[in-house]
Amino acid sequence: MAGERINILKFMGVVCLGLASCRSSRIDNRISFKRSEKKMKVSEISFADLPNWQDEDASKALSAFKKSCTKIMNEGDFVASSQIVISASFMKEACSAIPEEPITQSFAKTYFEYWFAPYKVSTMDGNSTGTITGYYETELEGDIAPSCENLTPIYGKPYDLPSNGGKYLSRREIANGKLRDRAPVLFWAKNPSDVILLHIQGSGVVKTPNGKHYRVGYAGNNGYSFTGIGSILIKHNIKPAGGYSMNAVKDWLDSHPEQTAKLILENERFIFFRDIVGDGPIGAMGVPLTPERSIAVDPEYIPLGLPLYLHTKDADGETISKTVVAQDIGTAIKGVIRADLFWGSGARAFSKAGRQHSQGTYYIFLPKDGKNFAVKK
Repeated sequence: MAGERINILKFMGVVCLGLASCRSSRIDNRISFKRSEKKMKVSEISFADLPNWQDEDASKALSAFKKSCTKIMNEGDFVASSQIVISASFMKEACSAIPEEPITQSFAKTYFEYWFAPYKVSTMDGNSTGTITGYYETELEGDIAPSCENLTPIYGKPYDLPSNGGKYLSRREIANGKLRDRAPVLFWAKNPSDVILLHIQGSGVVKTPNGKHYRVGYAGNNGYSFTGIGSILIKHNIKPAGGYSMNAVKDWLDSHPEQTAKLILENERFIFFRDIVGDGPIGAMGVPLTPERSIAVDPEYIPLGLPLYLHTKDADGETISKTVVAQDIGTAIKGVIRADLFWGSGARAFSKAGRQHSQGTYYIFLPKDGKNFAVKK
């Protein structure tokens, strides 16, 4: 991004004026934490010790973090997970110091270095590596009305869906037409396998014949357990050419439509969608995700909204070292060091996300003043 609407010296003056109030915050030692199966520990390092920090352009990450701030500014006393608790007053001070767009690379790095310190995340036994996968926003062709080409429905939330999260119609019952007249059909899709991927990813963009694009996002589910399509294929001893990456699985689904229609019934969970107006997709934090800068984490360990520094490799072996923001969660994203990197939408995002499965490390950005946060021991 080019340009800068606030002089860096002016910025430093603003944050220094707030220094007394933001640095005087205290964490209440009486805070109780939920019991976790695994505990985490964090070890402070310097920004200079972050892999490739000298080359990092953190401007997009700061813009993503600014989106988190729209929610953080409404927090009560703390921004917390079950493992980490941070003074909300500190976070609000930090958020208030972010300027309007555009944000430059030099400003972003100065900002993060002033307000935060990086802490390496590890398990209590010292393991600092975990699995890093990727996800994306599905793109699919469809229309607002059914046609000979567009026959697969994308359903909105049923009018009688239980509000308590109880079980509703099974996927098989829905396939047999029992959802008819009980839920709106938002769109009719051209390719059934695209809808399967839409259910997995939870959000997507529908491209219609008139050139318009419509965004849909997760609105609820039928209350049944989720079974991945990869697991179903393995169960039936089906191995797509190229293995079980999302790309290879998609190719197999496209070339075996009748078999796919039967196999997908074994994934009992069915997703309902809603229209999304404006930027998206929307993550679990309730803010639009930023391609290659938003990640899904386990909120048991990492508080939503916080910046982190991710170090891993992509599916092509290229190093990823960049500032990201925890803004989403996922059913399979569980553990101290476990992340899902959002790659965006389109063919490149699908290719990258569908093949992303690497080991990596991340560093959480916590307040410089240790009195402004606490980690469960």
